[in-house]
Amino acid sequence: MDRPGLGNNKGHWLSTQAQDLVEDQKVVQVDSESTIEEACDALIEHKIQSVPLYDSRSHSYVGMFDLHDLAAYILAKRETRAERARSSSIGSDSGNNSPLMRKVTTGSGRNTGGDMVSKISDLSHMNPFYSVVPETTVAQATQVFAKGAHRVAVMQDERTIRGILSQARVVRYFFERAASADGATESEQQLLDSTLESLKLVSRDVVCATADMPVVRALSLLENWRISSIAIVDEKRRLIGNLSLTDVKYLARERQLVQGSCMELVRASRFLQGVQDGQDKAAVFSVRPQATLRYVLAKLIATGAHRIWITEPNSCAESATTTPVSDSLAPPCASGRRASVSSCSSQTVGVAPTSYAGAFGDVVCGVVSLTDILRLMSENAPKPPADPEYNYASMD
Repeated sequence: MDRPGLGNNKGHWLSTQAQDLVEDQKVVQVDSESTIEEACDALIEHKIQSVPLYDSRSHSYVGMFDLHDLAAYILAKRETRAERARSSSIGSDSGNNSPLMRKVTTGSGRNTGGDMVSKISDLSHMNPFYSVVPETTVAQATQVFAKGAHRVAVMQDERTIRGILSQARVVRYFFERAASADGATESEQQLLDSTLESLKLVSRDVVCATADMPVVRALSLLENWRISSIAIVDEKRRLIGNLSLTDVKYLARERQLVQGSCMELVRASRFLQGVQDGQDKAAVFSVRPQATLRYVLAKLIATGAHRIWITEPNSCAESATTTPVSDSLAPPCASGRRASVSSCSSQTVGVAPTSYAGAFGDVVCGVVSLTDILRLMSENAPKPPADPEYNYASMD
């Protein structure tokens, strides 16, 4: 039957339904009584970043385990140990009685005695379990993604997930539709042909880390700034690597890496991914400010990345000024400086597509993520009529 907000063009995102993008999808889920290590093994095996938790006793889903939750757990666990050490040194065993600390220090998994994954579900409050009905349109789901959610569960019924619709799947849908016979609308095509600098993505502050920054400090930056990736730069802010939540899941297997540096974790992660896939893994992807959004989409889809760094030649960056700022006021870059944007990037026009790609030695001046792209798509699209049947449910 017809529903409010659905158009007649079956290829348009106002009419395409969430269930259409998750057809024949095998849903991976983890028992809520599994250990954190078992849940991380599932993420690694299936190359995913989150997994729904299923309670076999109530026959229902009780939450989502996300890599942000793992990072928050590692930080809370270390804080608990530090608090115990401080309490022991002053002859007190009271420790930290905050709800977060109590949640982290109680409960064990079923087989190995490890902590249960269910107790840290949504520990970070970053990516809770969102569920939508199958008839939810892609346009409506995009509004949720534009606010930062990375995925939604498309429910067959209250107890069955039909599929997981992700940001990456919706971005690929947009790109494929733009290249199809029907194509995107004129305004959407104009958006895709806009440059990153014209979309003001170059002027954003970038959270950076140095290669020797401790892993724990980098995890704190991820959680404090509520981001999923950090650029690794040298002393001149030149991009040399990328630390993302995808790397964090290997800390459950290689716990000694928690004591190491950012670059040590990245190298170990790339090696383990290469062993798993049988091929080398590229460490970082970047584009120039003059690249179009269409070019960025193509690169993200081809590489499977969730964000891409915007860089400029070092000669341009050297002419720009940077302002030292407090760590509590702005994202740190290298030795605590804000990543600046030089005027050089705006002086280049008519750059050929072959010059869109970033180069080794470029300086970080921005980042574009799947959330950024979907926010731009959502802002550029006509808004469908409100429909009370499409309220999005979230498990707190």
